[in-house]
Amino acid sequence: MKKIIVLFSILATTSFHSDAWSQKKIVGGEIAAGARFGGQTGLTIKKYNGSNRSALEGVVGWNFDNAIQGFSMTGLFEKMAPLNSNGQLSGQFGFGGTAIFGDKFYLGPTGILGFDWRLKKVPVTMSVDWMPTWILIGTSRFSSLNGAFSLRYILNHKKFD
Repeated sequence: MKKIIVLFSILATTSFHSDAWSQKKIVGGEIAAGARFGGQTGLTIKKYNGSNRSALEGVVGWNFDNAIQGFSMTGLFEKMAPLNSNGQLSGQFGFGGTAIFGDKFYLGPTGILGFDWRLKKVPVTMSVDWMPTWILIGTSRFSSLNGAFSLRYILNHKKFD
């Protein structure tokens, strides 16, 4: 487990630092917090790197999959693929882990695939994503239920050019 945490930390740090040196500077570096509505409903906080090419996201809330229902915590590393020139709309994909505290303790790797839209005039981001989880500890189960919509307020908003 320690090896996985060290590897995740190295990948996240390398990605954040290498993107900051890119030639094309896109607005980024914000921290956004808000609500997530879907298979895992709760609170979300997302930290974008300086060039908006990757992000770290944390989600706490309630998991509504009947087989593994309970309070859940998820941590994700996400790569952002800008779909327009100013970085407002991005595809996102990534990985992380989820812990669920229900009738039993469940733990497993989680993936994410979706779109992230950062509004130009107001400090708000919206995302639509699918976050499947493969539970390995507590039971063996693939949970594909977790599609969601997130709405976040950017706490340290930077204006687009």
